[in-house]
Amino acid sequence: MTETELQPGLDRRQRQLLQQLAANDKSPALAEMAKELLAGRMKPADVLTSRAYDEVLGPGAEAFTSWYATTSEEEKEAAAEHGRAELVQLASDELAGVPDRPAEPAARAPEPEEDLSERTWSGDSW
Repeated sequence: MTETELQPGLDRRQRQLLQQLAANDKSPALAEMAKELLAGRMKPADVLTSRAYDEVLGPGAEAFTSWYATTSEEEKEAAAEHGRAELVQLASDELAGVPDRPAEPAARAPEPEEDLSERTWSGDSW
């Protein structure tokens, strides 16, 4: 598929990701940014040229830069091919009128269980 033919898939994936970010209750700044983008009150270029979201976007940009610097060309090409295949599927879904599937949440590390073995349960410790 050409880049033009893949555009509906790219649009769909961007919309899904922005909707997921807009529902993010852990980062109000990212949620606000996504809502502004979805509503059309802000363009992606505005996000990149504004310093307003540096604090929340910086760690992701640094993580990507680190991944890119330490990843072999073969692994990069495999990741790119995986992305192209996903875009082909999304473009086909969009053109066929298949409704959006809910975006899968990012995998989270399990939260450590609190050690309650030394806890005093008297009323003073609450």
